[in-house]
Amino acid sequence: MTQTSLQMGLVPGPTARQPFPGRILAPIERRIGRLAMARLYSVFDQGASGLANILALAILGRALPIEQFGALGMMIGLHYFVAGFHRSAIVLPFLTVHQDDPTSESSHADSSSWWWLAAIGGLLLGAALATIAGLIHLFQEGVPEAAWLIQPLLLAAFVTPAMLAAEFTRRWLFQIARADLVALFAFVYFCILVGSAIIAAGASPDASAGACGWAAASLGSAIPALFVLRPTRPQRPGLAKIIADHRAEARWLAWANLPYAVYGSATIVVLIGAIIGPVAAGVFTAARTLTNPAMSIVSAIDSTDKPRATRALAEHGAAGLHDAIARTRKLIAIATGLYLAAIAIWAGPITDFAFRGRYADVTTDVRLLAFAFFLAGLNQPSETRLIVLKAGRTLLQVRTISAIFALSVLLLSARWGIAGMAAAVAAVQAFNLLLLFAAERRVASKDTRR
Repeated sequence: MTQTSLQMGLVPGPTARQPFPGRILAPIERRIGRLAMARLYSVFDQGASGLANILALAILGRALPIEQFGALGMMIGLHYFVAGFHRSAIVLPFLTVHQDDPTSESSHADSSSWWWLAAIGGLLLGAALATIAGLIHLFQEGVPEAAWLIQPLLLAAFVTPAMLAAEFTRRWLFQIARADLVALFAFVYFCILVGSAIIAAGASPDASAGACGWAAASLGSAIPALFVLRPTRPQRPGLAKIIADHRAEARWLAWANLPYAVYGSATIVVLIGAIIGPVAAGVFTAARTLTNPAMSIVSAIDSTDKPRATRALAEHGAAGLHDAIARTRKLIAIATGLYLAAIAIWAGPITDFAFRGRYADVTTDVRLLAFAFFLAGLNQPSETRLIVLKAGRTLLQVRTISAIFALSVLLLSARWGIAGMAAAVAAVQAFNLLLLFAAERRVASKDTRR
């Protein structure tokens, strides 16, 4: 495979006229090629946002009491739990719509309708989290052990609409081939989040102050993006058409997110906190912080992966999709494997440096999570294949079986604390990978027989 073909495979859409403003690094793009730059922008995007999250959590992990740090980790886990439904029901269908000219007026109107659906969905999910917090408050005398969940639920309700708005605007910019602006706004996100964490750690070291950083950084990157994207006013016919066209598949994907939340790399802290408590959530958050950049790498690839896979299927059929998925899996294995291997080898000194010795006992946990996250990254291309082939029902089946297995293993491993939980996460990801391989073969054989 030539370099040109690889670059073409990683671009979210065809080169087209670009909206205001002009391209940031146009001279460099002309020298090395705009298609190659799209990949570099995507890597910078996830690198900047992932590093910002690491630094913010490290700064706050040094300053916050373990229980408050656990509440912050639970907030992030709860956000990603509901964000999974948002991504499944709205973002993924949006990404898998193939458009010949993503910057045309009709495409812009269509994307604007998707934007309003995303905004409404984010507000509803935030309201749902706040409602659950209110119900726990009302009945906390009957379940006093659940009272500590009220704070992270309210914090998640606070940050979720802003974070989901930032995520959708980022995806929209990728769709119109403005990865340069995604990179710029990722730098804005980095500056605001790290700066907010430093201020919170010094002025008000608690979970609420830390949460403000994520909300501010998300709004600081989303609002400028909206001035570029300029979504049109919501039109009821456009919204109704999108809902009608994508309701069936969005329903299957949304249901598939529910079992995935049990064992997902970003949300499993919620289950660990519920089973063991806030201290365990804090310790697990510290361990996960060091390995999480691997998932940022996967997200960077995913930003162009699904549109690329959709286009490969449309233009080259099943063989094109197979080649696209194989290239993605190889890229993820190399990129995440190198980082996670380094983390596993030097887990001790890296942990001591990041948290100033406050979490000295998580070295084993970090190594186990490094292996688990490597397997989780390999799962992503398989799920992309099922999503692109509209096999949402199959994905739901796979995730449900994996969730049942995860619950069983996590409950059994609770007696061994965080290390047991980390080992269970690795076992679950390995089991899920085997199920996905089997599901891919089954779906591919059905598609061949048609």
